[in-house]
Amino acid sequence: MGSDSAQKAASAGADRPPSILNLWISTYRNCPNLYIPGTHLNLAYILASAAVLLLSRQLSDWIFINLFQWPATAKMTMESAACAVSGLQAALFVPSLGACLLTTKPSYRPSGKMTDSQPWWQDAAKALIHFCTGYMLYDSIMLCVDTWDAATGRPNLSSADLMFIGHHFATTFYMTTALLQGAGHQSAMILMFLGEMTSPLMNAHAVLKFAVKIHPDSTLVYNALVYSEYIFAVVYLPMRAVGGPLAAAHLTYDLLLTKEGRQNCSVLITLLWMPMCWGVLFGSIPWIEESWEMLQDGLTLKYGPDYDYGDEYIHHHTDLK
Repeated sequence: MGSDSAQKAASAGADRPPSILNLWISTYRNCPNLYIPGTHLNLAYILASAAVLLLSRQLSDWIFINLFQWPATAKMTMESAACAVSGLQAALFVPSLGACLLTTKPSYRPSGKMTDSQPWWQDAAKALIHFCTGYMLYDSIMLCVDTWDAATGRPNLSSADLMFIGHHFATTFYMTTALLQGAGHQSAMILMFLGEMTSPLMNAHAVLKFAVKIHPDSTLVYNALVYSEYIFAVVYLPMRAVGGPLAAAHLTYDLLLTKEGRQNCSVLITLLWMPMCWGVLFGSIPWIEESWEMLQDGLTLKYGPDYDYGDEYIHHHTDLK
């Protein structure tokens, strides 16, 4: 009897979501339904996520200018404010995504069906995917806002900006088509998890490399940059050079080379996913090479106070007064 009770209690505990997922589940279930016609994509949750991030960006701008006393018109300030939002959202998003992947039933499988998991897990996964879609919308909007040229009446997007928007479109397509067919979402989630895991470190490093320019006399900022650069390289290199390709190879095998994978997920959609999945990995090769150089340099800075970012990043220290 005691053994049966213990087993029932353990089973009941296993059927409850991890506490970190409760907010996602609650917000998803209580969000108004505004479905895109013919789909189960809740536009209201996507737009609400984008709106929260847009407000966060406004707050971040205000903090950098008014509290940190960074120059209001400097490109470094704008990019640092954007990086702060990206890094903080990833710091909240990644642990929840990891908890979701660890609790999927019966176990992680890239081609698994959504309906194979508990209802609470389905709501958590949908909330996270919808939120990530909202982030892609937010970031695309801000890329246009930040590069807006009043003289021409349009954003002055660089090739790098266009690459980011293309990445966001591809990611959104991958996630939403997985939700539409009710399978393959775990393949999107593992790619999101591995891709975003290093985002807090990457964005912290991005802010600090500009902070050392804005506050060149600060020993604290300089030391923080030294260690953030090295720690970022230590984490980024294995995640992108090893973890990413292994996960991509596994999901490619499961989606295309197993019977269940081909049954659960449209082969046509899977074939459309593959260039997106592998393209991001190949596109990260320059950053992998850079992180390897940082690792070899040890605690010698690559992006030190004297690093030249180009004329558009030049500011005068007197602007701070």
